[in-house]
Amino acid sequence: MPTTDRHKDRWIVRASLAGLVAVLCFLAAFSVVTRRSVAVKSASADRATRLSATYQDARHWVGEQKSVERQYRIEGSYAVLFAHRQAERRLIADLDHVLRLDSSPATRATVARLLRLQADYHSASQALFNAVVQDDQERVLWFDHSAVDPVFGVLEDVIYRQAAAASASSLAHSAALRGDEVRANRTIAIAVLLALLLVAFFGAVVVRYGRRIDAAVAAEVERLAEMAITDPLTGLRNHRAFHEDVARELQRVGRTGTPLALVLLDLDDLKAVNDSQGHQAGDERLQALADAIRSTGRGADIAYRVGGDEFAVILPDARSWGALEFAQRLRAATQAGTHGPGPFTATAGISEALTLRAKDELVREADLALIGAKRIHQDVVIYGPDLAPNADRGAEEDEHHTRTLASALARAVDAKDSYTRSHCQTVSQLCGLIGAELGFDTGRLTRMRLAGLLHDVGKIGVPDAILNKPSNLTDDEYEQMKRHSLLGYDIVQAADMELEARWVRHHHERFGGGGYPDGLAGEQIPLESRVILVADAFEAMTSDRPYRQAPGQSFAIVELGRNAGTQFDPAVVEALTRVLARAGEVGRMPAPATATA
Repeated sequence: MPTTDRHKDRWIVRASLAGLVAVLCFLAAFSVVTRRSVAVKSASADRATRLSATYQDARHWVGEQKSVERQYRIEGSYAVLFAHRQAERRLIADLDHVLRLDSSPATRATVARLLRLQADYHSASQALFNAVVQDDQERVLWFDHSAVDPVFGVLEDVIYRQAAAASASSLAHSAALRGDEVRANRTIAIAVLLALLLVAFFGAVVVRYGRRIDAAVAAEVERLAEMAITDPLTGLRNHRAFHEDVARELQRVGRTGTPLALVLLDLDDLKAVNDSQGHQAGDERLQALADAIRSTGRGADIAYRVGGDEFAVILPDARSWGALEFAQRLRAATQAGTHGPGPFTATAGISEALTLRAKDELVREADLALIGAKRIHQDVVIYGPDLAPNADRGAEEDEHHTRTLASALARAVDAKDSYTRSHCQTVSQLCGLIGAELGFDTGRLTRMRLAGLLHDVGKIGVPDAILNKPSNLTDDEYEQMKRHSLLGYDIVQAADMELEARWVRHHHERFGGGGYPDGLAGEQIPLESRVILVADAFEAMTSDRPYRQAPGQSFAIVELGRNAGTQFDPAVVEALTRVLARAGEVGRMPAPATATA
């Protein structure tokens, strides 16, 4: 090779090497600068994320104050008042933490406003508590609607907007990180074009680096988005997502006419667990209830944790009866102890939407049902007109004592009969649903539920050997079993419930005659007794027993229709069918048989 060409090649090699070194130096410097930029923006994103989490926690304690305030109106105990003060202190601590994370003038002004609102809410709630202590219901209602709720609404709204703004800031920082990644990839591509020899050596590293950044940014964005609608303890959707989803599902009900059921759940005795075993044990029980809800719900059901010990489940394409079945499955699962460290229970309130209606109204009805269930110690209550707030507090208190006594008697009957589980409560809810479908007024519905709860109270006097016998009864045993309606009549009458006692006495009379104890027929039988008979028969055919599996709802509907006019009142059977009807589940009932004399 001529010397001139050799020198030329040498300079080409040297130039190439110099270019490669320059590219390497550029890439090294660019890597350092990019790393520092990402570190700074990651720190900013982390600070914004912690600020968002602090605001979310503040939202929780705001909601906890409201929950405890409502509990104080029911219990009025010092322990509940102490819990309310604890929630206030936690909220103020979160606001102080916000100032430590962000001391900007705007944040200081916002926190100062929140503290003023909290102070106003504290004053209003204390006045409400004083009215509760003085048992001045008129002042309680005035303070609740005119003083507490307006301040609480503003306080909750401001914290909600600050939490949303903090979440948006976190997302903006993540977007900035993504922009850095795009710029980094573009610069690397230019460098690769200038140094093809370097691409072969560093290509895989650059690609892997880019993919790691992509994955990290995507994961961060997904995590922040999920955090905004997820309860961190249970993994269920949170209070914000609940209200958004309820509104969306109600719009769907309005468009399609497909029903919707809502279940509100309150974890029983959580405060006692926290006080005796510590908050870790309480958190474990909350997580256990969330697991039980997931395992017992359908794929389309959506579960939420909406407060400290409060949960909600939206059941699309379901009515109150379907929600009742869900609540019973859930209670069986929690009592079995398969979720969490041991057995526990949760109380449920149910409402339903058949057409487009106000979100707050649907939630309020489920909440009233839940409060009613807690007051009278029932597992689950379906909302009905009889649960609407009553201005007559004295009458309501008498009704409360009566229902509590009835619940205790019903539990005693269910405990005595090993083949049933909450049978009387289920029959009571069915009676309420059927009564409402038949147009019963509020007072009559209340008595109807009560009679359904007490319909089998006479079984207390039936020997256990007969009551729990898995095989057919002998004639003598059947005669003893038939006496339970008369004994139930005597027990309920002794409690000064004349009407309910009469309905209990005749709930085994047959519409076509031939029933017991008096052989009445047709309109001679009180309508309420006919309702109890249908509800009792339906529950028996849809509940499992140790010696057989339940024939099921479809079988029960067909069987009731086949015996309508002979054993059952056709109008009551039709009312039950309408209550249970939903898309694709209950078909047209067979034509009732002709009534016999």
